[in-house]
Amino acid sequence: MSSPNRRTNQDRREHSIEQVLAAALALFVTRGYGATSIDDIASRAGLTKGAVYFYFKGKSALLLALLSQSTALYEGIFEEMRDSGTPASSQLEMFVEWAAGVGVENNQLLLLPILMSLEFYGQDQSVAESLDLLYDQYHDEMERVVRLGQEQGEFDDALAPREEAAVLVAFTDGMLLEWIRRSGRLDGKRLVQSAKALIAGGLRK
Repeated sequence: MSSPNRRTNQDRREHSIEQVLAAALALFVTRGYGATSIDDIASRAGLTKGAVYFYFKGKSALLLALLSQSTALYEGIFEEMRDSGTPASSQLEMFVEWAAGVGVENNQLLLLPILMSLEFYGQDQSVAESLDLLYDQYHDEMERVVRLGQEQGEFDDALAPREEAAVLVAFTDGMLLEWIRRSGRLDGKRLVQSAKALIAGGLRK
């Protein structure tokens, strides 16, 4: 059985890791990965540079840990969609509502893959592979829903599922970016309603 002191040390460790990750996420999203240093992350986290290196080997390890969190967010909603047993159109509505909700509560984790996809295009293989994995799953899930809608007779059979999936990914990423850019001037509920209407209008027979 762990001693109270050991549990306290573990709590401190977990708290420090959370501080480092939160600091890195905020800086990567607002400044960019290349413009952020370990010193910047340590300062924002309220820790020493050595402490950051104690928990993470470097910036790349931090980014990979954060991208893993982003991937877990997407995997969670994709599982909910698959398990729902609802028509394809309802599953897409679930996804749009989820993206809007997470965009309000934890927008940086959704923004991170979008921004890093641009910054890491053709660079750092480990990060590029992590981004590819996330977006491959994203595309595959959207393609699955489009094919399901066609099988169920909801969606236009003339649509190319793979290309339609790419449009849905681009649409959702763009909606998140616009929500962040104009959050003070947009009504969240109406934005979601508009997104649902556009998607339904473009897919239905």
